[in-house]
Amino acid sequence: MTHHQLKQISIDELTPGMYVVGVDVPWYRTPFLSHKRLIQDLATIDIMRQCGIRTVTIDPEKGKDTTAPEPADHGNPTPVEEAASAQILTPSLSPLDEAHSAQELYAAAEEAIHQMFDHLMQGGPPSSSIAKTTVTNVMRHLLTNRNDLMTQLALRKIKRFDQSLAAHSLDTCILALAVSVEYGLDHAAQLHLGTGALLHDVGYVRLPRNLVRKRHEEGCTEEERILLRQHPSLGLTVLTAWNNIPDEVTHIIRHHHERVDGSGFPDGLHCTSLSLLAQIVGMVDWYDSMVSRRGGRPTMLPHDAVRRLFLSAKEGSFEPTLIETAVRVVGVYPIGSLVLLNTGEQAIVVGLNSEARLKPKVLIIKGPRGEAYVRPQRVDLAAPKQAAHTIVRVLDPAHEFVNIALYLDDPTSEGSP
Repeated sequence: MTHHQLKQISIDELTPGMYVVGVDVPWYRTPFLSHKRLIQDLATIDIMRQCGIRTVTIDPEKGKDTTAPEPADHGNPTPVEEAASAQILTPSLSPLDEAHSAQELYAAAEEAIHQMFDHLMQGGPPSSSIAKTTVTNVMRHLLTNRNDLMTQLALRKIKRFDQSLAAHSLDTCILALAVSVEYGLDHAAQLHLGTGALLHDVGYVRLPRNLVRKRHEEGCTEEERILLRQHPSLGLTVLTAWNNIPDEVTHIIRHHHERVDGSGFPDGLHCTSLSLLAQIVGMVDWYDSMVSRRGGRPTMLPHDAVRRLFLSAKEGSFEPTLIETAVRVVGVYPIGSLVLLNTGEQAIVVGLNSEARLKPKVLIIKGPRGEAYVRPQRVDLAAPKQAAHTIVRVLDPAHEFVNIALYLDDPTSEGSP
């Protein structure tokens, strides 16, 4: 089909039976995961008007045309009607489904979740389709190119001035599902885990916006702290409009701040009453909060956050086996860390080695005298020929005047990891 066969019409000309391929507002500002769809009823058109859509583009070859004559009888369907009927059985793909790279997936998922939270803040029900589509596609990318998706997550954190509720939900979902793959959970558990991770902080939509922006108790008044601690139970209230929500998901939402030693809230549960899925979300939620900018609070270096995870296992907050699994996922030296090598060179961690956690894949960017390399070298520290290279310590990029994002965006390198 050629481009000139598409037609741009006003929303008032749109009728059931037409096939829409584009509209004049972004898809994430509507309740639809994609704007490519067969219009099946007037109610859909009314929803499109309410979203501010004024102009649409239709494909007359896949549905009715503006000038198509009404059929004289109810006999055999025309080829156009057959094509339109076929579209009912073949729903269009969402931008999440169409995302090929980790960058495309992250951007589409973040937009979709922003849409979902905006809708919730306006009093609407949660979208189970957005949650399921996000979880399914995050899992697809984790199974095919986990390193790329984890790199994208690290890059977004570096570039992001302040983490939104939607971004934190997505990052928690990615980390939780990555842990689930490493831990060996089955598909059903992964779907519940990912959904619970996406919705674990949904209760914040019922709290004052200034508290939603901070979402941490440091510097809060006692009254604000009490309000913040209500968000798990408020989350279940928000989800009352979602029919048949699995118990596994509601348990995550209510209990992701519980700890196995009984020190958490709101119910002070111990390990015997706390589900594995809630523990995973609670663990990665805490880690993500440490390495993210939120409410003006500076971020912690990822390596230091990993050390806090180790300490939390010793203190009894989390099961040691879960902490071990999480560290295998994020690394002792997480992607995006700036490290000093025993050669005096500076390098950025760009990949992990699950069997050699102290020997990640790095991009060497500076020489022993602090000189920047014109062509940074990509090196796998676990490779036999690199046995002499070791990491001495982690550096603070701000103190070393290194823009990590530039290298993660375009890691020009020599050699291979």
